[in-house]
Amino acid sequence: MINTLSEKILILVFIVVNITLYYFSYDGATLNEGADFFQYYSPALSFVENGTFIINDEPFVFGTPLYSIFLAIPIFFLGIDNSSVAIVAMQCTLLYFTGFVSRYLLLQFSSKFGILLHALIIFNPNSIITAHLVQSETLFTFLLVCSVFVAFKIIDNFSLKNIILLGFLTGLAALTRPVALYLLLSWPLIILIAMLVRVKLKGNKLSCFDWRSYFIKSFFILFVGGLVVSPWYVRNYIEFDKVFFTANSGVYLKDQYIQLKNKGSGQSSIEAQKEHKKIFMEYLDQESDPSFCLDDERHWSCNTNLTHASLNAIFKEPMIVHIKGFIDSWSTLFLSGGASNIRNYLGIEGKNLVVNFQTKSFNGLESIIKLVQNMSFSYLFIFIFTTAFAVISRVIGIVGFFYLFKDRERTAYGLLLIETISIFTAAYLYLGQSRFRVPLEPLLMLLTVVGILYIVKYVKVDE
Repeated sequence: MINTLSEKILILVFIVVNITLYYFSYDGATLNEGADFFQYYSPALSFVENGTFIINDEPFVFGTPLYSIFLAIPIFFLGIDNSSVAIVAMQCTLLYFTGFVSRYLLLQFSSKFGILLHALIIFNPNSIITAHLVQSETLFTFLLVCSVFVAFKIIDNFSLKNIILLGFLTGLAALTRPVALYLLLSWPLIILIAMLVRVKLKGNKLSCFDWRSYFIKSFFILFVGGLVVSPWYVRNYIEFDKVFFTANSGVYLKDQYIQLKNKGSGQSSIEAQKEHKKIFMEYLDQESDPSFCLDDERHWSCNTNLTHASLNAIFKEPMIVHIKGFIDSWSTLFLSGGASNIRNYLGIEGKNLVVNFQTKSFNGLESIIKLVQNMSFSYLFIFIFTTAFAVISRVIGIVGFFYLFKDRERTAYGLLLIETISIFTAAYLYLGQSRFRVPLEPLLMLLTVVGILYIVKYVKVDE
């Protein structure tokens, strides 16, 4: 049962913190500091004005439309100049409800510490600052957490109603960020594994599992999700006479290659870009395809060639380079605090410092120490606080991870949780960033709270 007083205090503090953050931000920070904001904001303006999704006078194909539609709502009713506050308010509201839904996920493990989980999610430095920026992560996180909540329900009640709802929510998530397509395609297998584990741990025979019913119903996850995303496929086919969801995989893999060379081989970003351009040029010559793609890689018609060339280049790198790249990427993904977004939003100096760090050759700990030494006091304070929050919560989360598999009654839910996190971790490859962790924060905070529950329980037993 929700403690009414705690709920009121939580809401009040949440409102005060967000108003304070917005007040101390510089004018226009919500738009200017959102990563790839133009990719979403320009189609939103086009949608309001013309009912179409246009960017740079071309049909928008580099992403999906739902977040642009989300932005179009306040722009339509309030206008461009007055929409900034509304966007922040809408996203902060979504963040709050993301924490609320996450409390129901926690009920599968414990009825305690629901308010703590809610607070860890909505005051998470990485998540709360992202809610103030034009970035799709906040909307995507809400849809992802709702999808996981329904997937939890399916483990208990494999009903057609829950199946349809899961396909619908994951389809909406894919229309927000294309990476959710991987989750949509994986849901039947993820749920199957979780349900089989649950049957096994309860001592039942697997022969009792209704395989036919499962495969028939699980097909509806893909079917409903496919229906949700199909209008975007149709729209692209009408515009370009070719069926595709987005045209961003080539550029995304190019960035993956550059990051791999930077973190895995120690090359500077400029050197890696030159090497990639040479590789892409050779590939185009081999395929006898238009050379204009060298100057316009983001053009939709170049996506397939750029994807293949980048993949080939990635696969040719030595294993040790991949290992170094993965270690850096996943360390950054799970342990970075998101200090840069906070610094940028509040207008604190240091942006050029990070840009230089990202473009120069990477020398491991030496490069990181040099970065920290050159930080201003304000930036250093934010960096230490956010990094400490991330590291401490990850350590406690590891305790929660092991507890999930120790408690046989909850292992199936824990397995589903870990499988979901793993899909996104694998999808990010070498491009691990703190903002990419935002959709995973509620699930990671859930592991942290489960870890706290276990530690408290262990301490009480010792006493």
